[in-house]
Amino acid sequence: MDIHPVWKKVLEELDICSWYNSLLAEYQGTPAFADHSITEAHEMIREFGYEKTTYDAKSAVYTVEVLEEVRTVKGLGSGIAISLKDGLIDVAMVFDLDHDVKEGGKLNRLCEVMDQPPSPGKPSFTNYKELYALLKKIFAKYDEISNKVIDLYLEEPASLSRL
Repeated sequence: MDIHPVWKKVLEELDICSWYNSLLAEYQGTPAFADHSITEAHEMIREFGYEKTTYDAKSAVYTVEVLEEVRTVKGLGSGIAISLKDGLIDVAMVFDLDHDVKEGGKLNRLCEVMDQPPSPGKPSFTNYKELYALLKKIFAKYDEISNKVIDLYLEEPASLSRL
């Protein structure tokens, strides 16, 4: 599978597979907390600074809208969607790298994209404390990836064809 060089560089530099597999090993609690409050989870996401978050009851997915001036100016975009269905956390990140190329995917599938062994599942949480800790780690990694993507693009000269 072809992968955009900037996206690949970011994932390699941040060692996304080791990070995700560590997260997975740390959060495999049973029984999974399937009856959590949608509102409580939404409030946790907002607490991490993502005010523009919507919840789709049909798909059980929280979609986070991220607006930052530097991304808009450079033409970069990003987004994150989180499913907490059945007490498992499934995260998809997408980055618009140059108006034509969108890269990303589900965290549990990124190792395969990087030609490494696939991750054996999704993290689970058994209570609100674990959910909060998991979300905190995921948003911290999302911010780290976003910042790295921006840093790499700011190093590149601006294209004159778009002026």
